[in-house]
Amino acid sequence: MNATVRSPLRQLSSRETELGNRIFCLSVVLLLVLSEVFSSSIQSTLPGFSHLCRIVLTLGSAALLVFKCVFLTGWQSRRQAAVAAAAMLYSAFAAFYGNDQWFFLAVLVGIAAKDVDLRRALKVYLATAVAGVVGVQLLHYTTALIPFQFYCRNWDYGYGHYNGYGARLAGIFFAWSWLRWPRLRWWDWAGLSALAVYTLAGPGCRGAGLVMLLLLLLFACQKILPAFFESRIWHGMVLALAPLALGGSLAAGWMFNPDNPQATPILAKLNALLSGRFEVWHHVFWRFPLYHPEQDGVPGWYHDELPRTVTLFGGAATDGDEHHAIDNAFLAIPMNKGIVGAILIGVVLLVLVWRLCRAGCTGETLFVAAILLYFLMENKPFLFSADPFVMLLPAVLLTPPGDPLPVVCPPPREASRQAPATLV
Repeated sequence: MNATVRSPLRQLSSRETELGNRIFCLSVVLLLVLSEVFSSSIQSTLPGFSHLCRIVLTLGSAALLVFKCVFLTGWQSRRQAAVAAAAMLYSAFAAFYGNDQWFFLAVLVGIAAKDVDLRRALKVYLATAVAGVVGVQLLHYTTALIPFQFYCRNWDYGYGHYNGYGARLAGIFFAWSWLRWPRLRWWDWAGLSALAVYTLAGPGCRGAGLVMLLLLLLFACQKILPAFFESRIWHGMVLALAPLALGGSLAAGWMFNPDNPQATPILAKLNALLSGRFEVWHHVFWRFPLYHPEQDGVPGWYHDELPRTVTLFGGAATDGDEHHAIDNAFLAIPMNKGIVGAILIGVVLLVLVWRLCRAGCTGETLFVAAILLYFLMENKPFLFSADPFVMLLPAVLLTPPGDPLPVVCPPPREASRQAPATLV
């Protein structure tokens, strides 16, 4: 009996596919210019011009991505198109309700990445990100357009906070290594190592710098023990990482008492290593009373009734608000996206890891493991300039079972067969 073959809902011609790639790459450029340049301190010196540019770049990139999704994306079924539409609608609601435009833009990027040459898009991402960060630093050091501002223990490097600079350096590191793995040459190792050391020694971004070093260590271990990273043990570890990170964050924030740190000496040492993050989780997420010390001439005050943090649909600010600012994406997501959003995002993440493991995408599992650990120390999981991996969203929602996943890294065994002997 002949099997019934269902024709795709929309099939792209080669010309339409090429146009879709170009529009997607253009939107990547616009989003990175928005994040790298016009999210810097140039907003304080050219407020009107910066505001206009931010509106144009945001609306322009969103319009291009929606156009690409509607007219230049091949849909295999109505169900697939409906899933994409539902994801866009929910992300628009959550972004509006939680005042997080980057969540909506990240979902748009992820859906529009369907039928896109990810290696080509990643090259555009890397070139634009490097140009943006270098340009901002040149303006920062040579002109008054992007002024120096001292924040806490370091300069802000033109981004309002040194960790904002570190997030953009992390995005460059991720894109560079993602594009090159597993064919890393000696200059890749040297350049990536130098970037990690600079991130730690220059701006002093511990989260970004430590994750860079961890990822380099994972690369080296995979070279030595390739079979382990294709085993069920490694796959189980990566699958368990997000639930363990969430549980550990909740437990550490609850158990660590800043008023009596010696009661939990191990947590006290980890809290010091992580720049006092357990203390923030304790007060902000769990809402324990907080005494805010005197700062910048403003007298100290005592908070005994902190705002509610977790609701059904979220909406709490997680950055720039002393009551809610929290450096942990696993806690920030339920605060900003609510219980519903946290469940949806968690399911998408776990399905992504499960599908990557089943398909033997070893490279992507290394990167997902690294960025999940990075999210333990930062709260911007949807900032495109720090997280290029949002382009993996089609591997979760838009790839039918049995089809090859749209990824960047080739399987290690295939790469080793194709690579010349001079590769590291």
